[in-house]
Amino acid sequence: MITSVCLNPSIDRTVQVKGFTIGATNRITSEQSAGRGKGVNVALAANNLGLDTSCTGLLGEDNARLILEPLQKLGIHERFVRYQGAVRTNLKIQDEENRSITELNEPGMPVDESALVAVAARVEELARVSSYLVLTGSIPPDCPASIYRMLMMRVEKSGCRCVLDASGACLSDGILGAPFLVKPNLQELEQVSDKKLTTLREIRTQALEFIARGTQIVVVSMGTGGALMTDGKTTLYTPSLPVNVHSTVGAGDAMVAGLICGFASGGEMKEALRCGVAAAAAAVSSPDGCLFERQAYEQLLQRVEIGRV
Repeated sequence: MITSVCLNPSIDRTVQVKGFTIGATNRITSEQSAGRGKGVNVALAANNLGLDTSCTGLLGEDNARLILEPLQKLGIHERFVRYQGAVRTNLKIQDEENRSITELNEPGMPVDESALVAVAARVEELARVSSYLVLTGSIPPDCPASIYRMLMMRVEKSGCRCVLDASGACLSDGILGAPFLVKPNLQELEQVSDKKLTTLREIRTQALEFIARGTQIVVVSMGTGGALMTDGKTTLYTPSLPVNVHSTVGAGDAMVAGLICGFASGGEMKEALRCGVAAAAAAVSSPDGCLFERQAYEQLLQRVEIGRV
């Protein structure tokens, strides 16, 4: 089983406009709301790829329906720790003309120590019956940036492989927990290194610093620039697949699910990267994001080209 941890889920309200202009009145052409968060996205995509999946974390009771209904409908094991309050709302402005997305994200409800203790116990319980534990996404106010490292240390004896997909302090602190796999995007990698990375050699060098600190595998997603994967001995690179992009929201989460799918099926690095890139491409080209069609994923899988760096 795959367990994803979502400490700060959200209701994503996406509105479409034509020619979004800052400081002006913009007319919405369509809108939709969905229960999301990076951990939820990973669970949806992993389930879509045929993996037995559970999802845990913190969930406000006031408006949890949009989060819970799709998970329950798809048979994903929902193990959230409830708290009094509402799930945050994130507004995504999708410009149909410029093919851009502007995001306005709420921070979420502050979390207290008792809630974190309950989540840690739930994660430890699920790790004992899971092959992979995915720690991903932002954290709520008052939650320490060391939370992901602490959770990895707590499940260390379970034998569960930990996957980290975070940014900022959660990323730089999280790699100290020696995860099995870390998947930063290029911007997140640059933020941690505090410098611009413009070549594959520079990106690989920074990724190798994560390896030196105990991470087993690093995958750097670079959008249209492709993806790089290294375990310190072998470095692989694949260009992005040319697809019609509907939205990039959730692409990294789908990639994480695809990477785990590749490893869970017994594949090595090359196969895992192939699955990750195909899942990301399927997600960005689908109006349903991480709920992409399995047939589209399988077709894209055959088009992934991988070489060594």
